[in-house]
Parts: sequence; C-alpha cells; structure tokens
Amino acid sequence: MFCVRCGREGSTYESLCVECFLENTRFTSISDHVDLLTCYHCREYQIKNRWKRISLDEAIREVAVDAIVVRRGSEIVHSRLEVAEADPRNFHVRMFLDIEHGNLKVKEELHTIVRLKNTVCPRCSKIMGNYYESIIQIRGRERKLSEGQKERIYAALRKRVDEAQDENREMFISKLEEVPGGFDAYLSSISLAKSISKELGDRFGGEVKESSTLVTQKDGKDVYRVTYLVRLPSYLRGEVVSFKGTPHLVISIASNTTKLLNLKTNEPINMPNAELYEVRVIAHKDEILDAVVLSETAKELQIMHPMNFSTIEVRKPQGFKHDGDTVKVIIYEEETYLVPV
Repeated sequence: MFCVRCGREGSTYESLCVECFLENTRFTSISDHVDLLTCYHCREYQIKNRWKRISLDEAIREVAVDAIVVRRGSEIVHSRLEVAEADPRNFHVRMFLDIEHGNLKVKEELHTIVRLKNTVCPRCSKIMGNYYESIIQIRGRERKLSEGQKERIYAALRKRVDEAQDENREMFISKLEEVPGGFDAYLSSISLAKSISKELGDRFGGEVKESSTLVTQKDGKDVYRVTYLVRLPSYLRGEVVSFKGTPHLVISIASNTTKLLNLKTNEPINMPNAELYEVRVIAHKDEILDAVVLSETAKELQIMHPMNFSTIEVRKPQGFKHDGDTVKVIIYEEETYLVPV
C-alpha cells in the first residue's frame, strides 16, 4: 500500500499515509454556540431530550460533550473540560479530547460557548395547566381529619410521589385541595394514584373505593379519569370505642384489621376493619383521665374519682398492671374502667 498523495509506502488511512491523513483530518467538531435549556420553574436542564435535576456545572459539561460531532470510525476515549463564566448566561468551554481512530491515538482541542436559555418543561407546563389523570380523595368517617392525621398522610403521599419521580419525572401532584372532611390530591398518573391509595388504605386502616369518568377520546380510544376514595376509620390508635356495648381500647390499626383491648376483661382481639366502620368513639386520647390510687388489693384498686373526687373501688381485670400513684381511667355509662398505658 502506498499514499496517493506523497507516494510513501506502508499503512494507509483512506488511501493516505499516517502523516498526510493526520495533516488534513479533524476527528471532532462543535458549533460556536450550544444552547442549554433550563426550565424556568423546576430549574432542571434538558440533556439529550431528557430533563435532569443536576447542577449547572454538570449540565454545561454534559450538553457541551453531547454537542461534539465525531468523525465516523472514531471514538472519544477521554475528555477534560474547562468551564469559565463569561456572564451569568454564557460560559466558555474548552475541551481536551483523547481520540482513537482504528489504531491511531490522537489529541484534539475544541472550544464553544454554552448559552443558558429559559423555557418551560412539559411537566411544569402540565402542572401549571392543572393536568391530572386521577384524584385521591382522603376522607374521615364521621369526623374531621386531625391536623396530625393530615400531616402524616401528606408526608406519606409526597414521599411516595418523590420515589416515583426518581423513576419517571412525569409523576407529580398537580394540586392539593382542602375540602370539608378531608382533602383531594390530583395526580398525573392513574397507576400511581391506584398504588398510593392502596398503600394509604393499608397504612391507615382505610376503606378504598374506585370510580371512573369518561372525559374524551384519543386515537379512537376512551380516556378516563379515575377517582380513588380512601375513607379512614372513625377511630384512632389510643382512643376508646364502644364495641358490642363494651369499651375497647384501640391498640393498633393495620391494613385489614384493628387490634382492640377489651377494658372489662383486659383481653385483646383482632377485628376486620369492615366490621368496625360503625363503632362509636367514646373517649378521645385527651378524654382519658388520671385518677389517684389510694390503695390496692389483688383484685381491686381504691381510687379517687377524677370528676367528683369521691373514693371508689374499681375491679382490676386479670393481668392489669400499673406503675406510680395514678392510673388512666374512662367513665362510660356511669361505670369506671381502667385503661392500661
């Protein structure tokens, strides 16, 4: 083989010897200016048609490298970039590149200016337009949600959406709306709303119901919006409810069952939530009273009535224990019941 330009014999690249080939060949190129799009609202950056939550420096470097045009058959094996701010919207970028072309190893240098351009990403455009595909309705049963309940549910909801956004940024809450008896969460995805509503029902012992509404047709197919109602039980952990005419302390609430403690017998029971929807709360946490212990026998406590301060005897359920000089009690239908702490 010989070079068609200088006639030198030996290995050739595109019919040229190494010297002639390298003398007239560039392996990379880049335009004078490269635009870096940033969303005005979420401040994420568009790189290769994807929106990414990264630092400005990382975005400048990624968009500059992505803009390099590489000669066919060549590969950039290493790059080093120097970024210098010209002004808050323009950045000079010098790139030092190690390139391989076949068995040739070449070094090249490029320069460009990365220009920061504001826009609105598709996700934020949807959020601003109140786009949603599904609604999760959180409601209490026969009571308003407490501020503590709201905060715990808000936190669980946002945590789950944040986790989903790590996989798909199109998952978002477009609106949270307070309504009588609870709140509504408008979500961008039916599948996400379905999984979250189930998780909230499991975690807080709620009943979940689903309904759908036809909103339009797209490409000949019906498009629905789906509403998930999560109705929370009327009781909370630590409250006392009347179940089958007897006071029971709510020990815990799980996905399908609630654990109760019979205050008459001190025996725990697990009941399906579906059988407890109509129970009545007879003492909230702040309505469980302190009573001073005056004396104690194996079967009874002598205490001071917390309302009229008279001395009364209360039978101790089997296995009941207490510490200190006071006990927790409730008064239900003129009878006093001990409440274990």
